Amino acid sequence: MKFYFLLQYRRLHRHIKDFGVSPIIAYLIISILFYWASTSFYNKVMQPNYFYPAIAVLVLFFMGSRKHSMLIKQHFSTSDYRKIICANHVLLAIPFLLFMLYKSNYTESLSVLIAAVVLSFIKKTNTFNFVLPTPFYTWPFEFAIGFRKTFWVFLLAYGLAIIAVYVNNFNLGIFSVILSSLICSGFYGTSDPLYYIWIHNMKPKEFLIYKMKIAVIYSFLLALPIILILAVAFWNQLFIAMGFEILGIIFVLLYVLLKYAFHGEGVILLQGLVGVLCLLFPPALLIVVPYFYTKAIRNLNTILI
Repeated sequence: MKFYFLLQYRRLHRHIKDFGVSPIIAYLIISILFYWASTSFYNKVMQPNYFYPAIAVLVLFFMGSRKHSMLIKQHFSTSDYRKIICANHVLLAIPFLLFMLYKSNYTESLSVLIAAVVLSFIKKTNTFNFVLPTPFYTWPFEFAIGFRKTFWVFLLAYGLAIIAVYVNNFNLGIFSVILSSLICSGFYGTSDPLYYIWIHNMKPKEFLIYKMKIAVIYSFLLALPIILILAVAFWNQLFIAMGFEILGIIFVLLYVLLKYAFHGEGVILLQGLVGVLCLLFPPALLIVVPYFYTKAIRNLNTILI
């Protein structure tokens, strides 16, 4: 059991160092960003002591994967396996617990801790083979696959938009718009197999514009229900919601460019760092988008000839 956590610790350090970032600085930045995001959530959402623990439980429920759990089970005894899974859940819950304790939400923090332990004993299975229909065709496989994996988050976002209208909280509605864009950007977190790129009879610029056009259309399509819901009660503020949606689409385009600018190099951590930078300072998009567009074109020149 000790070996497992030592291995995960070293792997995390290695990934951080691969991007030329000191692990201490990375942990400090992540901590500050988590505190900032949590504080903003508490300040802008009505009854955060209910929604914040709910988000924590959702994160715990969907953490990890069945394949990873099976890998652990193959290499450790049953008792150690249970301890590792439980410890993983509790460790992931600790940031949420500390912040709720800081906010004096003692009952809620205890509930999340109990949920973390209980959820660690729930066995995830893949026996349910229902294929969720999507509004996407076969071209943008990122959206077809990503939507099926995260459809519950979009249901949550649509639900938050309805609640925003019900409680007359426009900021909560804006949060649902941002959430939709963040999830769409996550669809571009993994590199394509080379075959998926060079089957396109296009020049690098054509291919990239094609991918960006698809991302714009489908990102807006997923956010459209939220925009329409907000239009019901906040018609005079609709231009603000559209402004955030446009900003969110640009954010998704950034992730499209990152995917092909660093194709095959494993850019999840880099995407996260660049994404957080742009969330905290949106004008940075004016610099990083053209830069990564140029880099993506250069990288695709070696694949699409």
